[in-house]
Amino acid sequence: MLKRLPSSQWSTAQAAHLLNRAGFGGTPVEIAALQALGLEKAVDRMLQGEEEDDLFPPPALSQPTELLEMRAMKADTEEKKREVQKMRRREQGDQIRQLRAWWLNRMRYTSYPLREKMALFWHGHFATSFEKVNIAYMMWQQNETLRANALGNFRELTTQVSKDPAMMRYLDTAQSKRDKPNENFARELMELFTLGEGMRYTERDIQESARAFTGYRLDPRTGAFFFARRQFDETEKKFMGRKGSFDGDAIIDIITAQPECAAFITRKLWTFLASDNPSPATLQQLAIHFRDSGYKIRSTLREIFLSEEFYAPKTLRAQVKSPVQWIVQTARVLEVPLPAPAALEVSLAQMGQIPFAPPNVKGWDNGRAWISSSTLLFRYNLAGYVVSGRYPALDGFRKGSNSVNVPLEKLAPAALRADPAKLCDTLAFRLLNTPFTGSGREKFLAYLQSHGPEISDSALRDFLHLMMSTPDYQLT
Repeated sequence: MLKRLPSSQWSTAQAAHLLNRAGFGGTPVEIAALQALGLEKAVDRMLQGEEEDDLFPPPALSQPTELLEMRAMKADTEEKKREVQKMRRREQGDQIRQLRAWWLNRMRYTSYPLREKMALFWHGHFATSFEKVNIAYMMWQQNETLRANALGNFRELTTQVSKDPAMMRYLDTAQSKRDKPNENFARELMELFTLGEGMRYTERDIQESARAFTGYRLDPRTGAFFFARRQFDETEKKFMGRKGSFDGDAIIDIITAQPECAAFITRKLWTFLASDNPSPATLQQLAIHFRDSGYKIRSTLREIFLSEEFYAPKTLRAQVKSPVQWIVQTARVLEVPLPAPAALEVSLAQMGQIPFAPPNVKGWDNGRAWISSSTLLFRYNLAGYVVSGRYPALDGFRKGSNSVNVPLEKLAPAALRADPAKLCDTLAFRLLNTPFTGSGREKFLAYLQSHGPEISDSALRDFLHLMMSTPDYQLT
């Protein structure tokens, strides 16, 4: 068991940190409510949540049967065939954009943010892209699988992903044949999903594993997984020193029995939720707990969120916000809706993280990889768009399309505006969860004082933009 944070050290700053890392941030009221629970109850609150699918019905998506019917439309000439293909691509493009907006809004308004945060983590871990899958319905199916298992059992999640239609299309499992097994999924299963590159397995293990995943098929009418026994290689396989007529489930059982698997996954969990450089002792204890628990994700996250190292000064406000985190957390802390869907699409593309379209099977590079001179400038411009509605000169940001209306009277009521020092500290806590100090605070305070004695809405919007256009705001 990791060393617990002493209850005496549980503070507002720690509560804000938990909301940021186990979710997408929160308002001062939400932070105060979490802090009042105490450490253990606060962590348990984040780990538990109610089903809310009825609150977030997905958009209408074309199912495989409908796509087959579209493909079968009478097309006597090459020109007609091209028109049908163009119509299908256009329809699917519209649907994946609708699905993307649906998920982002779910992150924004969910009362169970940890589940959405972990669904995002697993999406980056079991990276699958619409660019190859080309069926929005399958991407939604996979998203539902990741959400349902986000805090469940890693072995079970991996088994379900191996039979997930989007993954099977993405890594070609559905085309793997008994006499010609495809090695794509078998390789990534060990290299990226469970063990890490070069850990314990050999090229021969990849080849033998690929044979175990033969027979995995998709019903073209429904898109559902089914097992075609005639295409399965039932002959003996030798995998990681063991012999047997293993199928895919058995291969996953053997892999997850390896100590390297627990170590690999817990390192990724810690890096995603806490910091890049955990102590070796922390990683070792986490890996032992994960394996001994039977790969229970929720139990392992509880160990992380209760640990002293998770709340260490080097961990607080030291993680670069991913583009998704930036957008959703900004909406949550400012208590505004997300930007319009077209603006969302442009923003995510410019900042380098488009859900349902990771760059490759490795997913996204995190941390400092999110920041470059161009992406940082775009974040600053986007902040101005969110707080003022003044649109950047980019496609997707069109005059009058912005639905964001920052509740300035709630963020800064008249009585607070009459006290520049208190206003500066209040807004700093809302946006940064920590007060400005030293020369930084002096500059912001001087700005407010120069616009007094009554701070106008326009000056307040510019002040919010200034605070959000700092390196500090890019961290969480």
